[in-house]
Amino acid sequence: MRWLPIVILSVCFAFPVYSQEVMTKTMAGPSGDQFRILVTFMSAGNEGSYKLQSFILDINRVKKNEQPTSFYLDLTTTDRNLATGAKKQKILVQRWKTSGDIEVKCESGNWIKQSSGPDFDKISETVKAVIQIAPLDAKDPKEFELPKDVAAKITDLLNSLPTSKLQCVRDGDAK
Repeated sequence: MRWLPIVILSVCFAFPVYSQEVMTKTMAGPSGDQFRILVTFMSAGNEGSYKLQSFILDINRVKKNEQPTSFYLDLTTTDRNLATGAKKQKILVQRWKTSGDIEVKCESGNWIKQSSGPDFDKISETVKAVIQIAPLDAKDPKEFELPKDVAAKITDLLNSLPTSKLQCVRDGDAK
């Protein structure tokens, strides 16, 4: 958890905001008793704004050749106007176990059951793709290579948040 602010700050300040390119930062490593996989994207938006998107996945720690069984996923997309500071933010937080129900965190902070379906299947497929490429044996936070096809799956998920029909996709703070 301690390295999350460092990663986000490095993404925010290490790259020129006004370029047309999408900057990507990946990191994976232990976080408390969990293992965290972080993928962030930053790009210039329209008229003096930028877009910051994050895919943060916490899973149970696994040994070599094992697959995780517990998943906590935070998807966030933020558009911020540099001149006014105004932001539009969408957040989706889900958790599930391989043998259990899918739950989603709502505005009130309560967790409710979410039915599976094509939208969740897309999320699950993306999570599986990320797990396949992340260095799950990392002892310390470590960057990893993100193939273009997996990056495209993640950005598709993040870009769909503003129009998503999934339960409890919520707005972030107005400031």
